[in-house]
Amino acid sequence: MLKAIKLERISKSFPDRNKKSLLPVLQEIDLEVNQQEFVSLIGPSGCGKSTLFNIISGLLLPDEGQVLINGEPANGKTGLVSYMPQKDLLLPWRTTLDNVIIPLEIRKMDKNRARQKARDLFPLFGLEGFESSYPHQLSGGMRQRAALLRTYLNKSEIMLLDEPFASLDAITKSKLHGWLQEIWTRFRPSILFITHDIDEAIFLADRIYVLSERPAGIKGHFQVELPRPRTAKSLTAAEFLRLKEKLLELL
Repeated sequence: MLKAIKLERISKSFPDRNKKSLLPVLQEIDLEVNQQEFVSLIGPSGCGKSTLFNIISGLLLPDEGQVLINGEPANGKTGLVSYMPQKDLLLPWRTTLDNVIIPLEIRKMDKNRARQKARDLFPLFGLEGFESSYPHQLSGGMRQRAALLRTYLNKSEIMLLDEPFASLDAITKSKLHGWLQEIWTRFRPSILFITHDIDEAIFLADRIYVLSERPAGIKGHFQVELPRPRTAKSLTAAEFLRLKEKLLELL
C-alpha cells in the first residue's frame, strides 16, 4: 500500500548553545501514515516533535534519512503537505473569510471565487455568520476552526496538525474533538497529529506513535481498536482504558 508519509531513519542534530558540539534531537525515526489514516504522535515536551514536522513539511533537512510523501522522495520539498502550527497565526487586519482564503490567493485564484469557495465551507466548520469578524472577535475554539479551514483549503490530502487544541479549555477541546472527527470522516485526509494529551491521542487516532526523551526515537507503536464514530462513552470503554494504561507506562 502506498504510504501518505513514510519516514526512514530520520536523524537531526543542532549546535549546542556554545556552538562547539552537536545536540542530537531525533535519532533514526521510522514512521508511516497510510492513505486516509489518522495517526497521533505523543512524547515528552521538548523531545523534537515539532522538529520532525518541520522536516516532513520540507522546512528543515534531516541530517540522515529519507522523507517519502506519497512514495516520492521529499527531503527539503515544501508544498506537499498542509501544516497547522500550534498558534492559529490569523492575521489581525484580515476578516475571518479573508484569513482562510490565503492559500487560495497564493495559488492565484480569483479573490471572489476564493471567497465563495471558502464561504461554502463555513457552516461545516462552525463559522457561519462570522465571515466578516476579525480574529480578536472570535473565541479560541473558533480561531482554531478558522485555522483548520485555512489548512484544509491548502488542498493537500496530507495534514500535519501540531497541538491545535493545546491552548483551549477542556470543554471546548472536547467539543472540537468530536467536530474534527466529523471533518476527517467526511473528507478523509491523511493526518499526523501531535499532542501531549493521551486521551486526545486515543480518541482521535487509528494508530499512535510514542517518542522517547531527546534524542527522540520511536518508543512504542499502538493500534487503536475503538469503533468509530467515537463518543464520550468511548473515553470509559475497556479498550480505551487498557491503551491509556500502556501509554502512561511508556511516558
